[in-house]
Amino acid sequence: MNIKTILSKPIPVVWYRFKQLLKLKYYYKTQFWSKIETQIANKVSRTEICISKSNLFHDGFKGYNESTLELNNTTIENANRILEGKIFVFDVEYKFTFPLQWNVDWRANETWDNKYFKGYSFYKPNKEKEYDVKFPWELSRLSFLITVARAYLISNEEKYIDFVYSTLKNWKDQNPIAYSVNWYPMEVAVRTVNLIQLRELLLVAPKADKTINLLNEVLLLQGVFLWRTVEYTDVRGNHYAANLTALHLLGKVFKNFYKEAKQWYNYAIAKTEEEFHLQFLKDGVNFEKSIPYHRLVVELFFASFLVMKRSGIKLKPVTLTIFKKASNFIKGVTKPNLLTPIIGDNDSASVFQNDNVTLNNHSNMLQLASLFLEDENLNISDEVFYSSVECFGINSVKSNIEKVFQFNYFKKGGFISAKTNTDYFITDYGEVGMNGKGGHGHNDLFSFELMLDNQDIIVDPGCYTYTGNLELKSEMKSSLYHNSLVVDNKEIAPQIGEWGISNIAQPEYITCDEKEDIVIISGEHNGYKRLEKPVKHKRTFSVAKDFSIILCEDEVYCNTKHEITRSLHFAENTDLEIKNNGIVVNVQNKEYLITFDKTTTVAISNYYLSQNYGAKIKVKKAVLKTNITKDSSLFFNIKKTINEQT
Repeated sequence: MNIKTILSKPIPVVWYRFKQLLKLKYYYKTQFWSKIETQIANKVSRTEICISKSNLFHDGFKGYNESTLELNNTTIENANRILEGKIFVFDVEYKFTFPLQWNVDWRANETWDNKYFKGYSFYKPNKEKEYDVKFPWELSRLSFLITVARAYLISNEEKYIDFVYSTLKNWKDQNPIAYSVNWYPMEVAVRTVNLIQLRELLLVAPKADKTINLLNEVLLLQGVFLWRTVEYTDVRGNHYAANLTALHLLGKVFKNFYKEAKQWYNYAIAKTEEEFHLQFLKDGVNFEKSIPYHRLVVELFFASFLVMKRSGIKLKPVTLTIFKKASNFIKGVTKPNLLTPIIGDNDSASVFQNDNVTLNNHSNMLQLASLFLEDENLNISDEVFYSSVECFGINSVKSNIEKVFQFNYFKKGGFISAKTNTDYFITDYGEVGMNGKGGHGHNDLFSFELMLDNQDIIVDPGCYTYTGNLELKSEMKSSLYHNSLVVDNKEIAPQIGEWGISNIAQPEYITCDEKEDIVIISGEHNGYKRLEKPVKHKRTFSVAKDFSIILCEDEVYCNTKHEITRSLHFAENTDLEIKNNGIVVNVQNKEYLITFDKTTTVAISNYYLSQNYGAKIKVKKAVLKTNITKDSSLFFNIKKTINEQT
């Protein structure tokens, strides 16, 4: 955070960040970081090994039981691939050579030389290559070591523990504290949570003392750095939540071993529960308005709450109530195929990502929540995940996958979903998020997703990159890149800088009416009232409970000429044909028909769909255009057709 940004904050935040900035300059000038690195190394080497547990894992966890027999072979196979240099990053497997290079985006062969962490700048426009610092960051989160440690517990083969040790040693040597691209508070925090899980595995493993001692040293360095770089500001989000969780776990492990760790622990305990209530709305929706980030922050607070509970710290009933609602939100927005829509930003982040499910499958977090809250209704998977065995020591689970029509209205969060066991609809009728700042929300008011017959039809385009291509990042965040209505090619609300969205498009008069065979969702927004020739927009969805028809009606109120654009972004593997003032959509030999008002023209073009961070594919979209001069009523119908294609 630079001086200009700091000065734009409230006085207490300005004072906090100003003092932090001065201290960091002092640490740099006095070579504090290299000195503390030596001190910690001496402390760890001269003192009896610290084997205190974090309480994140179940007290009786000693290894894996019959519930994971099917997973174990897969784990061994995956661990062997990792030892061969085949490592997954953002759900894509890459081939690396050893020793690993921790400061390189290997896709673009871009290197960040080691220097003081405050000296890097990542937001560069018009890059010749789409290099992105999040790739070395993700590799340096070291999550893949958990898979290798599990393989060691399963097989007792020394090659796995040797790999963990050598990789940690190499990372530490190549990333001196505060002096590489991988020393940023959020990265340190997520890496810490991963390494705490790794440490819990090694504490029950044979012949692991040498690796545990090295891991203690690495973790203490994370704590010393993070304690001096806490991302405190006026409106705090997932970064601060990660800071608190990491400091909590570090403090729990080391408070009786390393004096300063008591401060980390006490700070996190004092702040965590209060911060949870600031970041989650009363209906359980995370205030950043991104479904992928919602999962990440639920994971972080789950880890903190579980350790607090096991440490004898009682959580307020309202905290548990909202945490349950936050978990129910995940369940409510999960599709019949157990994946979640990518609404809002998605950097594919997770701290329980080693359960052999894709990053867009959040069912492992729901299982953890069901065990923590002792509520079987939250669990939607019959599979027992590793994280559940490790955190709760269970052998089996009961799932609750509802087969009847479900309708969910998260009023504070603004999300509305409807689904059966084969069909799914979700729309965003909420404000931009993060108390009006729009940090990880998109300009997607009244946009929607649709699945029919277990096949995605219309989807949110996702989020491809943060720093790799700033122009595409802004485009994918824009109104035209969503299934919304756009007036005169203007944003529903203006984007501000790299992350912000203006809070002028306030949703109004939102209604949800569930009838016997249909649900009707309606609302207005005033985002286009700012135009020189103001426009008011009202959108109403009528969704049949059998999903035979979905009707979208758009009422546009104006008294001058405007161009209206409605976009429909189709899923991968959909074929489109314009036919008789409509669109025939073919997916997996099934046809769906989209018809619209006669004043509208349609064209098919391409867009980039990103299902995981850093990945994009070209897919088709339909662009509906209408010229109006006065109040107008527009519509499109999406219908299931009777005959399947042969």
